[in-house]
Amino acid sequence: MKISGAALIVSGFLLAGCSTAPKPDEAPLPPDVKPVPEDACGAQTVGSLVGETLTDALRADIADRSRASEIRVIEPGKGYTMDYRAERLDIKVDDQRMITDISCG
Repeated sequence: MKISGAALIVSGFLLAGCSTAPKPDEAPLPPDVKPVPEDACGAQTVGSLVGETLTDALRADIADRSRASEIRVIEPGKGYTMDYRAERLDIKVDDQRMITDISCG
């Protein structure tokens, strides 16, 4: 009995499809995440300053009172990262440097 070359090729592909693939590596465990306090940046402590004009002295006072690890002033028309950091205090100001919002972020 004569077997054609095409039949051999096709049968080779069929047998290759039956072979088992190696097991994929297991995904690594997620890192331990420590719970972050609700007001980790101290925004509630200094929230009453909304409506005040942000000066260098007021910014220093906010840093002292809030105990935030980082303070970011968000000005209109400027670009900022959208990453969230619970320990960072965001101070949003308008064109006249009046504080419009204080929040963690």
